[in-house]
Amino acid sequence: MRKIGILFERQSDIMSNSDATEETHYHWRETEEVEAVATNLTALGYDVDLIGTLDNLLERWRQNQLPEFIWNLSVRTTSRNRTALAPAILEQLGIPYTGGDTTVKSLTLNKDFLKPVLQWRGILTPPWCRYGVGEEIVNLPLWKKCILKPACEGYSLGLQVWEVSTGLSELQNQVKQLHQQFQAAVLCEQFIPGREITVGVVGNDAPVFIGAVETVTTEGAVMQEQVLDLQAKRRGGFGKINVDLSLPELQKLKDVTLDLMQLFKPLDYATFDFRVSADNFSASNQAYLLDINADATLHPERSLAQIALQNGLSYRDLIEVILQTSLKRWN
Repeated sequence: MRKIGILFERQSDIMSNSDATEETHYHWRETEEVEAVATNLTALGYDVDLIGTLDNLLERWRQNQLPEFIWNLSVRTTSRNRTALAPAILEQLGIPYTGGDTTVKSLTLNKDFLKPVLQWRGILTPPWCRYGVGEEIVNLPLWKKCILKPACEGYSLGLQVWEVSTGLSELQNQVKQLHQQFQAAVLCEQFIPGREITVGVVGNDAPVFIGAVETVTTEGAVMQEQVLDLQAKRRGGFGKINVDLSLPELQKLKDVTLDLMQLFKPLDYATFDFRVSADNFSASNQAYLLDINADATLHPERSLAQIALQNGLSYRDLIEVILQTSLKRWN
């Protein structure tokens, strides 16, 4: 196997839709990410075909020009099935690919389905309620501060903060706005103040490596009450620092991540977002799983690449271990 095709959507692919806005469609792969993956695959001795969208892939199929293997970076937009489309089509075409399959991509994207699975597994996640499209909200949530977000989006799209002091009508207005923007159920989730930690892992049957970074303010302080919504991510002002998962207060994060890697395998690689509550962050503090990113970014300056570097792996090493992890399961 020498030829690898890369599936991805550019900004122009996503924003060509007349209804597209950055607030609802921010799903494209950054040019730096695609170029970094392609450049390092080439350096590893592979012929790289920048296929782009699923439409381009199907055109390759019609022309009988399919590659032997696909590096899947496709996430699409505006559908609760969007991340599952590429693996479903690739399975039908009989082409092996990197990353999770249709089932795991769909489950991890749809948080209203994921959360009951986490509860069944005995994994702590913030308490929540679900507001379906058109559902009347007649009662206030039990929590003073909540996160409102579409049930099947990523990159903090649509994420808003609601506080009980603003009242029921404001809650109804915010949820109605999200329903109109995303045409999807909305989760109302208790806000957990504390540390925000991302765990990254590569592997299926056993982890090739695992590590973590913590998001902190420009002063290096814990996030506590701050929220990483889309505006905050665009604005910047946050840093990432390495953290040691062997510390007693963080061991639970490692255990949860490895448990879910086994439950959901094959994933090949993923990141897991946690909030660790309380002020002194002792071993008794609670670690809440917020999200599983089965389509984690491979941008060389983002979390997974930084975690790999923490484990003594260059970016090229990261690309190689992901590829070898994926090839092993297909073989």
